[in-house]
Amino acid sequence: MEPALSDALAGHDSTGRTSRTSPIPLNVAAGFLQAMASPVRLRVIAALRGQEKNVSQLLAEIPSSQPNMSQHLAMLHKAGIVKRRRQGASMYYSIADGDAGDMCLGVCAQIF
Repeated sequence: MEPALSDALAGHDSTGRTSRTSPIPLNVAAGFLQAMASPVRLRVIAALRGQEKNVSQLLAEIPSSQPNMSQHLAMLHKAGIVKRRRQGASMYYSIADGDAGDMCLGVCAQIF
């Protein structure tokens, strides 16, 4: 996740101090919402609730091609919404800890 987004979601100002009165910059909020602005990415977030999965497991649940799924996962990872870990040849994805992941889970709970 870009530092500006994680800081803004955590309520930190540009100095790193907690400041719940500082609004999230519009460009930061827009970038975060853009990462969620896809039906496939919303389905990925919903599929990852409660457990990590690899690309093959996600493809079994969500209609998509492997390259397309990888692009969606890369965007979610860059936005700090999912985290990943490598195990052998497989990459496993799960919802990221913290405010970004919590916010996405909240949005998905309203949709799914």
